[in-house]
Amino acid sequence: MRFLLFVGASNTLAEAEIEAQIKEYSLSLPNTYGFQAETELEAIKLASKLGSSIKLAKEVSNVASDSQNLADLIKSKTFSITSLDNFSDSPKINQEIKNILNKGRFVLSKDSFGLSPILLRKHDIDEFLLDRVKDEVWQTIWVHDFSHWIKKDRNMPFANARAGILPPKIARSMVNLVPLVPEGKLLLDPFCGSGRILIEAAELGFTIAGSDIIGKQVQETKANLHSLGFEAKVELVDAVHLSDVFAGVDAIVTEPYLGKVNPRPDQIRYIVPGLMKLYLGCLKNWVKVLKPGGYVVMVFPWFDDGRKVYKTSSVIDGKLELSYNSLKRGLLYSRPGADVKREIVILQKK
Repeated sequence: MRFLLFVGASNTLAEAEIEAQIKEYSLSLPNTYGFQAETELEAIKLASKLGSSIKLAKEVSNVASDSQNLADLIKSKTFSITSLDNFSDSPKINQEIKNILNKGRFVLSKDSFGLSPILLRKHDIDEFLLDRVKDEVWQTIWVHDFSHWIKKDRNMPFANARAGILPPKIARSMVNLVPLVPEGKLLLDPFCGSGRILIEAAELGFTIAGSDIIGKQVQETKANLHSLGFEAKVELVDAVHLSDVFAGVDAIVTEPYLGKVNPRPDQIRYIVPGLMKLYLGCLKNWVKVLKPGGYVVMVFPWFDDGRKVYKTSSVIDGKLELSYNSLKRGLLYSRPGADVKREIVILQKK
């Protein structure tokens, strides 16, 4: 069975996440990926685990994309048809189908990707997407649970923007960059903040553990996990001395301390060496914590003082090459208006 997966345009990790989780896929349209699955349930399960996914459509086999055949597919009082190959034709197509049905109402999408998940989840709408050039018809069968994502972003017991700065969907995508089946695997975040990465890992089925150097954030992580029914070993420990407390870890996924918030350009060249020393110390210690072949998915900040771009991930080159294989670099994420870009790097212990 063929499916179309629609991803959020703001999640710059989408393709890397899909590459890690889907064996064979194709980029059908911008922010739209095609893949195959044995069953509809299997496809929905896959879409549900991705941080980047927002909507899933299934191909309606053996149905021509003309208006009469589309009208026969509609069961709800409200429908929406979006033309993927010629968006400007969508109003005409919807009106033709309404005339054939002689009842109901249609909702026009604002862009060529169809209706928003919010609109589809709140209302009983039959949504179809069609490509008349290829004579293909697709029906939306799943949308992401946006209310659950909002809860994790804004309505946790502790939603400290500075301690847990990663949006939940980016945190989920980072966890999905770990190429492991979660069941029975231990994932640790040594800069756990308010626990956002650990929450996403727990929802995917990982056994989780965390630590932080600030006692208040350890307690906030525990409270946030508990609010969703998760428990974990969360310790007060410096990330450079993680091996004093933990061992046998399958994966470390983390956004570490990124330095002073909104530093002045003239301060950057003094901040960067300290951060690189911290990251080097952490990665050297984590070799003792990880199992052979264990993974690290880690954020490294990029700073720009107007004259030079400082890439803290350069600390990987040289001293750490004997300990880790660099699997992927250059995955960039930054919040709108942010002064610091975040490079996400995937490493594997040798």
